[in-house]
Amino acid sequence: MAKVTTIIDIGSNSARMAIFQKTSRYGFHLIHELKSKVRISEGSYENNSYLQPPAIQRGIDALKEFKHISKTFKSKKLICVATSAVRDAPNRSEFVSRARKECGIDIKVIDGKKEAYFGALACANLLHNKNGVTIDIGGGSTELACIENGEIKRTISLNLGSIRLKELYFDHDKIKDAYKFARKYVKENIGEIKEFCQDSKLSENLAMFGIGGSIRAFAKYEMDLENYMFNFLHGYELSSERILRHLEAIVAASNKELREMGFEDSRLDSIRPGLLILQVIIEELNAKKLIISGVGVREGAFLNDMLRNHKGKIPNNINPSVRSLQDIFLTNVNDSKNIIKRVRVLFSLLRERYGLKKHFLEELEIAGKLYNIGTNFNFYQAHKHSAYIALHSLNYGLSHKQRYTIATLIEYSAKKRPKFSEEDSKLLPNFEILGILSFILALSAAVAKEDSIKFELRKNVLCAITSSLPVSQILQDITLPKLESMPSLEFEIIRVG
Repeated sequence: MAKVTTIIDIGSNSARMAIFQKTSRYGFHLIHELKSKVRISEGSYENNSYLQPPAIQRGIDALKEFKHISKTFKSKKLICVATSAVRDAPNRSEFVSRARKECGIDIKVIDGKKEAYFGALACANLLHNKNGVTIDIGGGSTELACIENGEIKRTISLNLGSIRLKELYFDHDKIKDAYKFARKYVKENIGEIKEFCQDSKLSENLAMFGIGGSIRAFAKYEMDLENYMFNFLHGYELSSERILRHLEAIVAASNKELREMGFEDSRLDSIRPGLLILQVIIEELNAKKLIISGVGVREGAFLNDMLRNHKGKIPNNINPSVRSLQDIFLTNVNDSKNIIKRVRVLFSLLRERYGLKKHFLEELEIAGKLYNIGTNFNFYQAHKHSAYIALHSLNYGLSHKQRYTIATLIEYSAKKRPKFSEEDSKLLPNFEILGILSFILALSAAVAKEDSIKFELRKNVLCAITSSLPVSQILQDITLPKLESMPSLEFEIIRVG
């Protein structure tokens, strides 16, 4: 596969370009992104789905610009897909032909099932939750897909989109009619999804994975309401109870009220119909929470190409963001391997005593893999740089809580006891547990170059047995966790030889 790949997605509302760079077999990251509000569907729903000349010209102009930018990044492969508005248009061949002749771009017009598959492929590989239903609300259609244990099981496409509803109902101030139509249409057309959720028991605590501009705009609004400590959309979670309290008010709001809520002008005409669709489907499926996906059709098209010989799945033990950061920044792979080796030993020794859950080992291992990536920036402050990079670059496959836990472990593993605020407590495990995890990572990092050291747990004493004087002196500086409600822990360094 090409090292740099460009993906273009022509939706009903916007045309978007994403450029990805591969760093190794499964490691990759986004290096550029651009959106153009082409509105390829403008006027089409009132004209028997025909693409209108001004909209076609806007599309061609955007594609020319995208192609130019792609070349500046030395992209070796360009994949362009078009969805609802183009596939529904009787005159789509005119647009496709012009794109080939004037832009040198071959557009693949994908059907609704393929569009749903691409969105689901991105979520299944790049979200932390592997069980749920994707909902991708576009301008002309809405796609749903069932994911179970990371496998895509069902996909459907609904002829129900934000711009379609806008032009048919909202532009004529017929919001009640829009509700009636959407509810009736959804009820009649998502039986296959409901049936799978019930049979597979996904419906018992159903999570929906929200894709699309309307959902992302809504998530930003919710983040502002709660003064959320991060600006990471991908992986942000909302309870349905909270969502439904706000959706109806937004759908009924005027443009002035939407601006006062903080919605951008570019979203004013599509946000209300888009969120109406979200509300109806959440209620119909009785979903319990919504997880925001920052990935969708573009990432799905990229992964479809990258994983074409791997059955569309990144192996469970590989995180593409972790792999990419290691590929770019890690200079001493052996140290990283030794840290992880010690982490596993110490975790095994302390797990039962402190009731450490299995997922904490995964977070410790990732922290160990990334512990030294900041060395290239400043050796003496490497832990701070590593923590910052981890927090802001672990984009895929991890929840916000996992990202913050990993970054905190790295930052406070340099002989310090972690410091916390009330705000921190929302995204971190129990502070005493975190202290134990931090202690494990600190010990593991301190002995990364020492092959002969052994650890043993003797009652409530963790013993480090070593013949190295420098290592024993380093270990003496590591702070024990402060444990008030858990069994005490003592640490003893035993010199031998």
